[in-house]
This record gives sequence, C-alpha cells and structure tokens, in this order.
Amino acid sequence: MADLRVGFVGGGNMALAIAEGIMKSGFVEPKNIIVSVVTDKSVERWQKLGCIGTKSNKEVLQSASIVFLAVKPHLIRGVLTELKNDFTSKHLVISVAAGLKIQVYEDHGVKRIVRVMPSLPCSVQKGASAFVCGSMATREDAAMVHKLMSTTGYVEEMKEPYVDIIASLSGSGSAFACLVIESLADGAVKAGLPRPIAMKFAALAVQGAGTVVDQSGKHPAQIKDETCSAGGSTICGIHELEKGGVRGAMMSAVEAACKRFEQLGNK
Repeated sequence: MADLRVGFVGGGNMALAIAEGIMKSGFVEPKNIIVSVVTDKSVERWQKLGCIGTKSNKEVLQSASIVFLAVKPHLIRGVLTELKNDFTSKHLVISVAAGLKIQVYEDHGVKRIVRVMPSLPCSVQKGASAFVCGSMATREDAAMVHKLMSTTGYVEEMKEPYVDIIASLSGSGSAFACLVIESLADGAVKAGLPRPIAMKFAALAVQGAGTVVDQSGKHPAQIKDETCSAGGSTICGIHELEKGGVRGAMMSAVEAACKRFEQLGNK
C-alpha cells in the first residue's frame, strides 16, 4: 500500500522479523517503515535495509499511523509513560511485548491497541501469529492487523488468554523446534554425515513433517504410525525418544514458557 507508513518503537529481532516479512511481500515499501533504536549502529542497520532509522520514539509516532511496540516487556511501561501525550486516535498501536495485557496499554491512554504474538519465522513469511484487539480497536483495525500480519505467515484473532498460550507454543516453539533440528543433525553427524548435509536434511525433515500435519489434517500420531514399519529403524528410534522422556519434556517446556510469560507481564 503506497500510502501506508508503519513504525516500530524498538528494532530488535522480532521487529526485524516482522519488518522483513512485510517488506518481502511488497505490502509496505522499506522507505515507508520507520524504526526507533538506541544506538547509531542500529540506525545504520535499518538504513541499509532501506528503512528510516531514528533514535527518537516520538518521531516514529509523528511519522507513522500504524506503530508496533517492539521493546522488551520490562521497558514497555516506561515507553508508554514517555509517549502518553503522543498517542492519538489516529494511531493503531500493535504491541508484540510478551505478557502485558491489553488493560496495561489502555490504562496508559492508548486507544486503538492490538496485541500480536508473532514468531521469528515471520522474517521468511512462515510465521504463526495470534492477536487480540482492545476495547477501542475497531473491526477495521482488526482487518488491517490481519492483512498486515498475513504478509508474514499465518495469523488468527482469538481471546487474550489464548494469545498468551500461543506466544509460548508458536513463539517459543520456534526455538524448541530449532533444538530438535540441531539434535537430529548431531545424531546424523555422529553416524558419519557431514554437518552441512545433516543440518539441511534435519531442517527439511521438521519442515516437511509440519507441512504434512498442517495440510493433511491427519493426527501426528497417525503420520508417525504410517512411518514406522514393523521391526524397522524408525520404531527403534521412537523407542529411544520415549525412554528419554522427550514427549513429557516438550510438554514441560511449553508449560514453563507459559509460566514465565505470565511473570513477565507482572513486572
């Protein structure tokens, strides 16, 4: 959209992932994205991408009508206090900060607030994002957020408690999946495969399995059973994973991430 200007208060990894996905889609041109950061080096990094880099949060609000709040959770309240008199009804504010409820933003005078919980694969347009709208956000705002985040992957509007869980499942889950990929590759390296080849095939194995589950509608257990032949190598590997408690460890990882997510919102 030629006339759409998008701003980011905070230019860390998540802001970069979202911006890269949006720019790759062509939905917003780099020259129409402005990002406030702390250091000159970060300003230069964004400028090299064709975006506008600044060290002023206020400049972002002056330049953009859609503003992502992408600073760390413990910094959000300070930023909201700093910009309290700069937020207007023209601003659609999208927070990606973990844990902080809609009420926090509305208590600081933000009118049209939407919380989005994205994931780092947004950078390659394979993200999975959930969002919830504040009480003063309109259906048009929801449609805009859906359209904007759809350029970075899958997106769905849902209740706020679900958004918090999605942050741990999808957001943290990307890191958990990377640990799985690394472990698969390490096993192949131990068996004698060169690491670059092992890493490539491990990543494709996880990606492919996820695609089959998503597109086929089959339960993961069914796909697992279809892969395991009687007395074969796969069922032997599954046995080792079950002995190692991988299933329970993954469940505990999501649960631990959810608990920490809630703690971050209370700081």
